[in-house]
Amino acid sequence: MDFHGGNIYRIFREKNITEILDYSSNINPYGVPESLRRKITENIGILERYPDPDYVELREKLAKLNNVDISNITVGNGATESIFLFMKVLKPEKVLIVSPTFGEYERAVKAWDGSEIRKIEIEYFELEEKDEFLLNIRKLKKELKKKYDLLIICNPNNPTGKFLKMAETEEILRECNKYDTKLFIDEAFIEFLEDGLKESIVNSEENKKNLFVTRAFTKFFAIPGLRLGYGIYFDKNLEKKIAEKKEPWSVNNIAEMAGITVLDDVEYIEKTLKWITKEKKYMYEKLNEILGIKAYKTEVNFICVKIKDEQASKGMTVKKLKGKMLERGILIRDASNFKFLDERFFRMAIKDRRSNDRIIRVLKEILAERG
Repeated sequence: MDFHGGNIYRIFREKNITEILDYSSNINPYGVPESLRRKITENIGILERYPDPDYVELREKLAKLNNVDISNITVGNGATESIFLFMKVLKPEKVLIVSPTFGEYERAVKAWDGSEIRKIEIEYFELEEKDEFLLNIRKLKKELKKKYDLLIICNPNNPTGKFLKMAETEEILRECNKYDTKLFIDEAFIEFLEDGLKESIVNSEENKKNLFVTRAFTKFFAIPGLRLGYGIYFDKNLEKKIAEKKEPWSVNNIAEMAGITVLDDVEYIEKTLKWITKEKKYMYEKLNEILGIKAYKTEVNFICVKIKDEQASKGMTVKKLKGKMLERGILIRDASNFKFLDERFFRMAIKDRRSNDRIIRVLKEILAERG
């Protein structure tokens, strides 16, 4: 089963397609920053030497960005490495995952090194459709009384696009601290919010010993092929364990240089924020003008959409819709394999206006055919 969007390689192989408009993968449509293109061209020779095993320059830059100490930062081969690394170190046995959400959390919790046998209990806290997939903190706090080892939240959440501000995540952290429950928050898409970094739980003045945060360069800076992410933690007692469990040289020289370079590209960052602020509103409004589907308001560069009952009753499923879209050269993300979602749900990226207009037009045509 595919846990992710963007598996265009399989589509190319199986469908004999050579070109596709990929709306299953949530990557910045501006592409690789020009500043990075120049930097790589001018410094290709760095491939001849090993990376700094401690990644001091990159970690210092990330520490300054987040107003934390360099010892609070660990870098990895994409945010996924940080997710799996933290789980290896924490070894949680009773876990609560706020869902629907990214499928790798469950896999990371279950992954272990074989040195000991653990009985793992995973529960899921449902983001309900009737609440527009907003997290009900009151209900969550009640659930946390069961004393979990770990609570996992994606913020902004994938695939719903909802975001919890710092006041809300602080409330959750305080509740976790009551029961010594670790709180893991994935902020892979937080840069797409204008005040995202300001509203991050990393800035909280609460006791953050139980807090773990992961972020990625992948989406915002359009470099998924480089694999670069980082984790932030505040429990100094775990520093040695994290160093022991981490794979050496998992971040290559080009990726490290990319991280250092793009964080200074103010023009690219401002251009992206201006684009997403405008386009997410446009897509939400235009999609909801189409009969037969409902789009849910989003804070980021993707949007969750549901096939309404009147279309579903005529036999339209996301699998059929995906197939018809693919015939027209567009790939969407089937969201039916997310926990608590079904064959009526799909997720779409938000791209440039021309591409967005194309997918809106194609959706209208396909759904009108079913009418």
